[in-house]
Amino acid sequence: MSSSKLLERLSKEGKLKTQKADLDYLNAMLDAARKNFDAALATRAIAEEAAFKLFYDGILHVSRVVVLLNGYRPDDGEQHKTTFYAAGEILGPDYEDLIKKMQRLRVKRNACIYDPAELIGKSETDAIHKTAKKFWSMVRVYLEKANPQLRLFKEL
Repeated sequence: MSSSKLLERLSKEGKLKTQKADLDYLNAMLDAARKNFDAALATRAIAEEAAFKLFYDGILHVSRVVVLLNGYRPDDGEQHKTTFYAAGEILGPDYEDLIKKMQRLRVKRNACIYDPAELIGKSETDAIHKTAKKFWSMVRVYLEKANPQLRLFKEL
């Protein structure tokens, strides 16, 4: 769908490959996102860090659906970063601030995964929850138009 210069550059750099994804695969990815969001909401009272990671995984799944729906998949050592950049480019300038937030949250998530001393607290979980809600709300509208056969879930 999109022929932007960034997507072309990412393809030439080997960060994106072309791939067609079937409807069943895209719906499975959306189901996984919904389960992650539901689990994050249920987990918040017990473990903020676990909820943060679940919200993050849900955002990543939704972003991958956007990229796959447009005929690409990430194919490099920075798949999360590439997924968010590509999704942002596909979705357009209205998503720019959200994508920047998601990139910052990606860095925070990496820090807590690879540096156990880096703790996630309530404020970080509040931030990713707010970002996830806004991102899903906006992307849901995009996905409804892009493919009405996708199984889209309700708001977070």
